Amino acid sequence: MSQTPHSGWKDLLFQRMLMSVISSIMVQCMVMSLVILLMHLSPTKPLSWLEETLSLITSLRTWCYYLILSTVIVLQGVVCSKNYLTSPPMADTRFTALCNTFTAHNLTAITLHLTIGVILVWLHLSFESSITLRKKCENTSGNCLTEEYIYLLLSGLFTGIHYFLKSNFFQMRRLEFPVIPQSKFTQVRREMSRLIPSAMTSAVWPGMYFMAFYYTLGGCLRGLISSVFFLNVEDEPLDSVSRLLNVHLMFRVWLYIGLFSLTMESMHLLFQVHLTEWMQFDIGQSVYSDDQGMMSLSEALAMEDVPIIQHLGYLDLVTLAEKQKNRRQIIFSLSQPGGHPYNWNCIVDKCLGMIRGYSKRVEEVCAVKQEVIAPMKPIAMSLERPYSFHMRNLARVESPEKTQGSCPKPVPSTGELIMEFFNSRKQRIVDYIMSKSLVFYFFGVRNDSKIRHLLMKGQPVIWAVEAISSLAVISLKEDPYGIVQKDLPAMIEALLGLKQALDKLHKMNLLNRKPQQDDKEVRHLLGVLRTADKRGIYKIVVAFRDYFDDLALEQGIKDQLQGFFSFRE
Repeated sequence: MSQTPHSGWKDLLFQRMLMSVISSIMVQCMVMSLVILLMHLSPTKPLSWLEETLSLITSLRTWCYYLILSTVIVLQGVVCSKNYLTSPPMADTRFTALCNTFTAHNLTAITLHLTIGVILVWLHLSFESSITLRKKCENTSGNCLTEEYIYLLLSGLFTGIHYFLKSNFFQMRRLEFPVIPQSKFTQVRREMSRLIPSAMTSAVWPGMYFMAFYYTLGGCLRGLISSVFFLNVEDEPLDSVSRLLNVHLMFRVWLYIGLFSLTMESMHLLFQVHLTEWMQFDIGQSVYSDDQGMMSLSEALAMEDVPIIQHLGYLDLVTLAEKQKNRRQIIFSLSQPGGHPYNWNCIVDKCLGMIRGYSKRVEEVCAVKQEVIAPMKPIAMSLERPYSFHMRNLARVESPEKTQGSCPKPVPSTGELIMEFFNSRKQRIVDYIMSKSLVFYFFGVRNDSKIRHLLMKGQPVIWAVEAISSLAVISLKEDPYGIVQKDLPAMIEALLGLKQALDKLHKMNLLNRKPQQDDKEVRHLLGVLRTADKRGIYKIVVAFRDYFDDLALEQGIKDQLQGFFSFRE
């Protein structure tokens, strides 16, 4: 059983990140050694081939290369660890998303991506003496530029940019907890068998893009580099169709792009395997205990500032609720002295607070979207946006106050009239500016981004629902004091509130209008949330079916449960 010091959660995460970085370095050194072995393949002389390759891999020069590669991987791990330990910020508008792009963290990350792309190509080219930056000129005196060397180095630079844009802007990178608990070795072995062919297959299109890029700008880059290094150019230019379609050159570009993709994906895999490893928190911390050195489960559930710790807490809770009877007995026990269900109260308060807060945020997003869509239904507009600026209506409309004979409102003061005038003018100016298509595209609020951001944070809610419903059902047999039954009405009400909010979000169908690449994952999370919530309600309804008349439930709650009693939900 692993226990976590309350003040040492940073040490725990540091240890896990350190292990993931060390594992990544070992994997990259193994991959690089394997590539060296294959690049020096000599089927006619197998013994000499193995001997020369082994001496090359174990040489001091190679270990210096490994040290350089390890240093860059460590820096990349340190920078990328922020993506795994903090929640990504929500961008309401495209302008905000663009501003979030040019942060110090992203600039450092893209610099490291470019560095890794160039270093990987440089390291593999360093083992070959046939391709170097300069060579002796055949027709003139002096040194000439080897354009193939520059071409391959630029392919690494281009790969770093392409992969950074793909992994940070066109995909959502997040930690995925395994559905079935497995050992780290099993997870790495299974995922690597899938990752290697995927990385090599996905390297085809970036190679084609780079060929098109070099065909367009290759002449300018060749002239710039030759002038900087004072090198002559006597070979046929490489930025032509016949030279770029060289099979050997295309194979090298494809190989280096695939190795870069494998390097970055394997690093993400090792971070995920180490950070998502299940751990066991302490439960039996008493309210009267002076020992505050151990982090309790309820404290882990409340750590919203460190999402990975909160995820681990809810994962431990759902594991406890379904598989560990001895730890459930601690939850169902009473504190001594005092005789209060301290452990259960702490846990159920955190879970219900998480579920209610999530339901409230979903309701707020749906309410805002309904306010935007409702006034626009009678108007046929080509662009669906809440801002419009039209010509004034010259039709004479009689005031409803005069028709109803209501009392006149009090006359406002001069200051109020001036403030109202300026506010109305300001709002008209804003509406006019936002009515322009280009302005609205960048500065218009996107409610779909709020929904995606909210659904991507739904995993702990799923675990909270599964945990409290499982604990409620099993309390019929294992709860000797009946401490769970007092919270059953609150649990049912929270689960039904979550169901109503998710059903409203599902019926609004907000994710169909502008499909994006991450829609599939978001829809899956919405479906899993709704399924987990219904399953939790069904668990409680089936287990406590004969006792619902004794529960203090409002009539509206009972009416909502009728569909579950008849199994129609």
